[in-house]
Amino acid sequence: MTHDINMFTRGVRYERLSRVYYSEMFQDALVHAINLKERTVRARQALPDGRQRFVVYIAPRVELPSMFASLAHGYAIGYEETTLFDPEARRAESVVKTPGGDLLSVSAETLFSETAAGVHTEIKLRVHAKILGIGGAIEKFVANETRKRYVLVERALQQYLDEGRDLA
Repeated sequence: MTHDINMFTRGVRYERLSRVYYSEMFQDALVHAINLKERTVRARQALPDGRQRFVVYIAPRVELPSMFASLAHGYAIGYEETTLFDPEARRAESVVKTPGGDLLSVSAETLFSETAAGVHTEIKLRVHAKILGIGGAIEKFVANETRKRYVLVERALQQYLDEGRDLA
């Protein structure tokens, strides 16, 4: 199932937004802003063709519905996200590796487009759960949690840029 998530950051050009959005300083600030237990960078690499590759482990604070809690019992709620960002194409592809392996697949395409008023960020989130009877409910839960966190990301990013924290 594909879910569209949209953010708009006003008063900024694409070059500054992308530099801040993928910076360690901003990403570290997000840990508190979006209520993460942990965010650990496992790899950060500039590729010869100008693309950037990031591998990050993320453990969100999340309240699981009771129907999922028993399935997750004994597992850490966290995932490894690998992102390949192409600044020239103004897009990124992310793939998430979860403890559930092939039972849950999550990926996203992120597109940045600049307007006179700011930058529109469109995230096409793809979630597929292969668990009989509750797969659809898991997909909706993951999509809703992701959407709620991006509302917080949008707010934190705008504030970070408005305060000029990247310019200090």
